[in-house]
Amino acid sequence: MKLGSVAQVRSGLVLARKQARGRTEYRYPLLNLKCIHPNGYIDTALCEMFDSVEYLNPEYLTHNGDVVIRLTVPYTAVLITDELEGYVIPSSFVVVRTDRSIVLPEYLLWLLNSQQVKQRIYESAVSNMLGAVKPRYFAEYELEELPITRQRMIAELNRLAKQEVQLLEKLAAEKAKYYNNIIAHVHNEIKRGN
Repeated sequence: MKLGSVAQVRSGLVLARKQARGRTEYRYPLLNLKCIHPNGYIDTALCEMFDSVEYLNPEYLTHNGDVVIRLTVPYTAVLITDELEGYVIPSSFVVVRTDRSIVLPEYLLWLLNSQQVKQRIYESAVSNMLGAVKPRYFAEYELEELPITRQRMIAELNRLAKQEVQLLEKLAAEKAKYYNNIIAHVHNEIKRGN
C-alpha cells in the first residue's frame, strides 16, 4: 500500500509567503535543518522563532504523532511529541500524519530512519543537483502492511535502543569530563611538586 493512502503527506510552509518584517503577535517556534539531529530527535535549543503576518493554519504546525522528514541529506525523520507541538514546519520538510489504526507514527519513524529506506530515498534524489527529495516520493512510498501489534513491538524496541544510545553518549561525555579533571588535577600536583 502507498503511504499516501493511509496518511496525509504534505510539504511545509513556504516561509517567505507569511514572514513578517519585524516582531508580531503571531510568533511561533520554527523547525529548521540544524535543529534536526541525525540520530532522529529535535534539539530545541537550535530552533528559531518565526514572526508571521497572520495567524497560521494549524496544518503548517506540528501536532503530536506527526512524523516530520528532512527533504535533504541525511533525510532524517523525527517524531513530534506533546512538548514539540505548535512548531512551524517549513517547506524544507514534509509532514506525515498517519491513520493510527493502520500505521503507527512510531513505527513509521523507525522505518524511515532505517538505512535501507534512507538508501532508497538517496537514490531517488540523486538526479537532483541539491540532493533534495520531492514530498510526493513519500506519498508514493510503498509500505508493507504489518499488524499494529508487530508495529508496536518494533517501535518499542527502537525507542529502547535510542534511549540506551543516548544514555551511553551521556555517560561517555561525563567520563570524558571526569578524566579531564583527574588529569588536570594530577598535572597541577606535579607542577606544585617541582
